[in-house]
Amino acid sequence: MSRRAGAREAAIAVATAIWVIALQRGPLSEGVITDVPLYRDVATRIWGGAIPYRDFDLEYPPLAALLLSAADVPGLRYGSVFSALMLASLLVVIVAVDGIARRLELGRGRRIAALAAVALSPLALGGLMETRYDLVLAAVLALTVWAAVAGRPTTAWSLLAVGVLLKLSPLLLVPALALHLRARGEGDVRGPVTGAAIVVAGFLPFVVVAPGGIAEMLRFHLERPLQIESTVAAYLLALHALADIPLTVVSSFGSQGLAGPGIPLLTAFSGAALVGLVGAIALVHGLRLQREVLSVRDRDRLFVTVAGATLLAAIGAAKVFSPQFMIWLLPVAFLITGRYGRWAFALSAAAIAMTAAYFPARYWDLVAFETLPIALLVARDGLVLAALAAAWPRRTAAATPAARRTG
Repeated sequence: MSRRAGAREAAIAVATAIWVIALQRGPLSEGVITDVPLYRDVATRIWGGAIPYRDFDLEYPPLAALLLSAADVPGLRYGSVFSALMLASLLVVIVAVDGIARRLELGRGRRIAALAAVALSPLALGGLMETRYDLVLAAVLALTVWAAVAGRPTTAWSLLAVGVLLKLSPLLLVPALALHLRARGEGDVRGPVTGAAIVVAGFLPFVVVAPGGIAEMLRFHLERPLQIESTVAAYLLALHALADIPLTVVSSFGSQGLAGPGIPLLTAFSGAALVGLVGAIALVHGLRLQREVLSVRDRDRLFVTVAGATLLAAIGAAKVFSPQFMIWLLPVAFLITGRYGRWAFALSAAAIAMTAAYFPARYWDLVAFETLPIALLVARDGLVLAALAAAWPRRTAAATPAARRTG
């Protein structure tokens, strides 16, 4: 067995051991705020003959319904099957991260560090990882990035489409993927057309039988209030703790949001900030590709950095920042290159760890506006923004260490 494969296999073994011991029987199995009962209810309805969006509301895109129903295996406990699916997804992320690191020609130490960070992530995120389906999305995103840097454009677009059918957020990666593949000379229309066809095929049957239900799903996401863990909400909570500005918590849309003077305006600002940041990242990405002479490998490194920055913007600037969104960072946050790549690694890891400092143990204390969880939340969201700054696709983002020393 090669050293490279040995590191990957070791990461798989460590992740599996943590999952089986700490998450199933250890302290991480206690006090979990879980979505599994909701998922099980969706599966029960589907196996009972109900059609999502027509017979019951569903906030997730169509492929999520298939995933949730697949965990309902006769004779087996739903939670156990779902947990096994999430563990399998985590192992896929490990394999894909190893593949991406090899394509980027990262040093052995950096490659092992990235694998270790992913393998150890269940210690930080705990029950979040086995009670939300975001690990499946992370696996799809990891495979998408791997395909993109391995010269498989149609596969990359197809996988990104699968991600959109699981959750809508991968749409934010479309500009990065399009610019990257075009720069590699792989920007023909077959890939985007294939991806679009997959998305249409996934949505079309439900649009036909339940157009109102699909519209309701979209309305759900558009009209969600400012969620209490979002970055804007975190700093409003800080102002409440320091200056007693008026705030109230409203439980709706399956989470806790903030209400108070100016909240609608700040919610709109959060949406504008998200669009602006993703647009700015795409613009800088395009300018780097246009103005700099980059090798294929350097373009790959730049793309991974841009993907990391986009995902950090997606969770750091959006009006909803559920703690499981940190799982989205696993495919790329530990592979960001450039002068500040190691800072992006460290800050992303710290943000993941800080999430565990308040969730789930202190989440309801946060809802009650207690000072300590507010401080922890502000710190966590600040770390995400700092990681975004470190991951910004500046001129050195694609350069190898040797190139930076000589250039």
